[in-house]
Amino acid sequence: MTVPAMRAAVVAIRAGLFDDVTDDVLAHEDQAFGAALRGSAGQPNHSHVPWGRAGVGGLAVLVVAGHAGAGASTVALALAEGLAEGGRVQLVDYSEPARSGLAAAPTIELGIDSAGWRCGRRGPLDVVRLASRSADGALPRLLEADADATVVVDAGWSTTCALLDSSRSLVGCALVVVTRVTVPAVRQTERVLATVGGEAVVAAVGPAWWPRLVEGSCGPRLREARSTGRVVPVPVDRRLQTIGLTGDRLPKSVAAAGRALAALVVPAGLPRRRAVRSWAGRDGETR
Repeated sequence: MTVPAMRAAVVAIRAGLFDDVTDDVLAHEDQAFGAALRGSAGQPNHSHVPWGRAGVGGLAVLVVAGHAGAGASTVALALAEGLAEGGRVQLVDYSEPARSGLAAAPTIELGIDSAGWRCGRRGPLDVVRLASRSADGALPRLLEADADATVVVDAGWSTTCALLDSSRSLVGCALVVVTRVTVPAVRQTERVLATVGGEAVVAAVGPAWWPRLVEGSCGPRLREARSTGRVVPVPVDRRLQTIGLTGDRLPKSVAAAGRALAALVVPAGLPRRRAVRSWAGRDGETR
């Protein structure tokens, strides 16, 4: 193993990534990432991805992970609740049911509709998730939304790979890319930012002050996003990290990050009517 490979292995171990890092892995890193974006066995074919502006009357926000395990579901929920303070919001989860990070997030379940969406409510939010995975990998059409409603899409990792391979799928929506604050994470996120183009907002899950090693690993697009105020820190909550998303209220620090993201993705001058902010959690307590 060469010195660069050994250095990469040390960085990966510190970041909690324990797969072997070899010269072959380093040499083929870019090719492997490109193949992942183009889709592989077990991932939906991008030709079947139904994402688009059809059925979305108001603002559409697509939340994608810069890498696997970024924490996109938590960010999507925090963002949706932040946007819900100014109007009606529909949170759509494209993850496979077995991999959904939002499975326990609704406080009220409303059943499965004819299109194959499992519908629920979480305070002012409409939360819809895939009820099952189709045999051909096709995804149901996005639910119709009110003309002034905002739709936040938690793409899920498999669907994210398919969406990134189809630039037409990203037209007409705001983008939030989620990353962890580690060296491998920011390197992978840089490639996603290069793929999506434009001015995506970045949600950085981890400390507000980045370690120098992480800062030094940022590519030009991530550096530009940081310098122009398009990176929002999302603190790690240990309890939330342990139990996952439930019907309970989000930690205050995570909710605050969601409001900060909402302020960045809503175009200036877009009218937003106020929504009812109080809601009841699963324990029946008014929030």
